[in-house]
Amino acid sequence: MFIDARGIANAEIEADLCIVGAGAAGITLAIALADSNLRICLLESGGLAFRWGTQALYQGRNTGLPYFALDVCQIRYFGGNTNGWGGWCRPLDPIDFQPRPWLALSGWPLAPGELQPHYRRAIELCELPNDNFDARSWCDRCGEDKARLLPFDPTKLVPSVYQFSPPTRFGRVYRDKVRNSASIRCFVNANVLKFDTTYDATMVTGALVGTLAGNRFRVSAPLFVLAAGGIENARLLLLSNDASPAGLGNGNDLVGRHFMEHPHTKRGMVVRRGSPSLAVYGLRLHDRGFSVRLDLSPELQRREELLHYSANIHPVYIGHTSEAWLSFRKFVLSLSPARLSDPYVRFPPYGRKGLSLRQVADIARRFDQVAIAAFLQLFQPDRFIAGYVLESKSEQAPNPLSRVTLDHERDAFGLNRVKLDWRMLPIDRRTVLRGEEIVESELMRLGIGRLAPLPPRELEEWPDNLEGGWHQMGTTRMDPDPRRGVVDADARVHGVANLFVAGASVFPTGGAAPPTLTIVALTLRLADRVKAWLSAGPVTVLRPQDPISRSDARTPAAASSAAS
Repeated sequence: MFIDARGIANAEIEADLCIVGAGAAGITLAIALADSNLRICLLESGGLAFRWGTQALYQGRNTGLPYFALDVCQIRYFGGNTNGWGGWCRPLDPIDFQPRPWLALSGWPLAPGELQPHYRRAIELCELPNDNFDARSWCDRCGEDKARLLPFDPTKLVPSVYQFSPPTRFGRVYRDKVRNSASIRCFVNANVLKFDTTYDATMVTGALVGTLAGNRFRVSAPLFVLAAGGIENARLLLLSNDASPAGLGNGNDLVGRHFMEHPHTKRGMVVRRGSPSLAVYGLRLHDRGFSVRLDLSPELQRREELLHYSANIHPVYIGHTSEAWLSFRKFVLSLSPARLSDPYVRFPPYGRKGLSLRQVADIARRFDQVAIAAFLQLFQPDRFIAGYVLESKSEQAPNPLSRVTLDHERDAFGLNRVKLDWRMLPIDRRTVLRGEEIVESELMRLGIGRLAPLPPRELEEWPDNLEGGWHQMGTTRMDPDPRRGVVDADARVHGVANLFVAGASVFPTGGAAPPTLTIVALTLRLADRVKAWLSAGPVTVLRPQDPISRSDARTPAAASSAAS
């Protein structure tokens, strides 16, 4: 059921499991355990619809590389960032899980095969048609000329297929499952302010919850899962500093460090007339449910000691680079009921995030050009392609200096806002430059074209068009060694017996694929462990060093608990 937290004051809510955050991870965990007879408390900061008052709680400061405003690149209402997800889905590749001697802190504490059964379940939750991620079979089945793969050298470049989720808005698609479950109580407008702990910070005893209406209450449970997103997960651990001054689970100063993104950059291409179609490597087969990227082969990554590089090739139509068209496109997509399916237009056109008066005037003044550009966007005739853009979407290396910390400014609850210092290492830029160089050499070998020259400064520095993908990863990274990670291989916070973390913040490395499918798969893996642990026995305490297993678990039995 859904409960508005604004109607609760000075209460103690008891549950068997408390989940903080109702995005992809939190909703997945709740519905995966809905038939377990557990009393599940799901806490969501926002409501069932977007509101700026709640969204403003994400405001923070960027001090590193240029990044999105922090109250734009995270969405704070039921469904979380899936409310603005573009739907790109692909599992991580085997090399992404493996230790790479040239990459510090690489290697996941689980084998690639361990996630396979969970990926299959994640594919169902993300509403994908199948678990086939072979590019050639997708292209063959499509049967269109524009779906032909080009004969790039497979020792250098390999095709990687991405399936498109509708995209699944978890807050809408799974709302009825949450509402109708006898096990789940979802409290909306419920902001977790901090975790209470034992005097030695080895157990969480409760979550203090507040609302913007001013009331407070507390949730107690034997088990807590933090699933509030890559930035907010770190913030809540740092704010929970009553018994541990550096923050909960932060004895080794790792909480908030190793913030990773997928750096996106664009570079122009010059393509010869009459060249084979590049359509399969862009978004022109989106309506067929897939797209293909060009990846550096694993062999080349190992040989040249590079990260995982991936790229799309997009056509640019006449008039599509004008500011009037870009403003008009934003306006139309913002008004559309499906606006949240566009990964670059997240919020309505009104208010402080909408179009400026100057942009509106520019649309009116150049409406004839805008109309032509709209026609080309709708029908996409090849003869009106003005050029192409290579969009690189690469992996970022873990960097301890790339981090989330608490800032001195305060939010509406008087809590410290966050400061994001996004930084990258030389290998990050070197990977993108080398990836672009290899793509260009293959385009020239096939007689297709070449990339536009780079300004000299961009051989060392990132271009002005650098941006991320809303993929906040790594801030509570997973590693069996507490000197290298915040959570262990089961996603339990080191040194804290009953607190787990779900979401991309636990990723040790990010690979090149968008994180949502892997977030869901990892959460399903966690759900299996939580279910076994909470149903294992009646003893009250689980020691931090104990593994999660049915025989060793020590927690209150919840099988006889009835949901309210």
